[in-house]
Amino acid sequence: MKYLIVTADDLGLIKSVNDGIVDACKDGIVTAVSVIPTGEAFRDALDVIKDLPFGDIGAHLALSETKPLLPASKFYKNHNEFFFDMLFGRVDLSGIYSELKAQMEALKNAGLKITHINSHEHIHMIPKVLDIFIRLAKEYNVPAIRFPRGDRPVRGMSLGENYRKMVLDYFASRMKGGLSDSGLKYTDHFVGLLDAGSLNSDRIKNIIGFLKEGVTELVTHPGFLSPKVLDNYSWHAGCETELFALTDKSIKNAAINGGIKLLSYEQFLKMN
Repeated sequence: MKYLIVTADDLGLIKSVNDGIVDACKDGIVTAVSVIPTGEAFRDALDVIKDLPFGDIGAHLALSETKPLLPASKFYKNHNEFFFDMLFGRVDLSGIYSELKAQMEALKNAGLKITHINSHEHIHMIPKVLDIFIRLAKEYNVPAIRFPRGDRPVRGMSLGENYRKMVLDYFASRMKGGLSDSGLKYTDHFVGLLDAGSLNSDRIKNIIGFLKEGVTELVTHPGFLSPKVLDNYSWHAGCETELFALTDKSIKNAAINGGIKLLSYEQFLKMN
């Protein structure tokens, strides 16, 4: 049997993204959301969560792009800045733990039921950071974690994309070792990372058509395009295209016709 969890990341980033994610949940195929506690629209996210058609929420912890919760934490413009600091030993791991723990506390204090944990720009794929995520998952009784691996873009890859895939495959192989004894659950397969920001109806249909047996997580980034997105979060410039694709009725029909069952993370956890 083929199962698909469709996750919308970045709930809480800004309001226009929140609004788009809500539409993708109510009128589309999105079955899970990941909340970013450092987003400027985090409070708005807490309001809209009450109206979502499912109750399980993911913790989308961040060290880049958004401002940290603790004054002592370093702000990184993007994951590349963070990666180079890690590479050259300029990162205080205890400080990272404190910042991410503060983010988990924000989610806990909001009364959210956290069923899975992941990270903004997938920084938890870095081994030493993964150790912190596993520690926090156990401390806050979060049963599942995102494990990005084996992903293939649904279009031909450029030289740069091939390089990116090689880097992701390297970290995925390291991540597997870190997760082996953690006791955390993760889906059988994962797609969408290498094609992030450019998913449209045809590409999602292609993904659906090539799903493997078992449970697959598809990561998406829907939203409504706004000046703030273009000014501050240009990586999300394709969010409206993704939103339209995720709410395209032909997508849900393609899943049904392909014998694919859409799952929430809560339903996935009950299967294991």
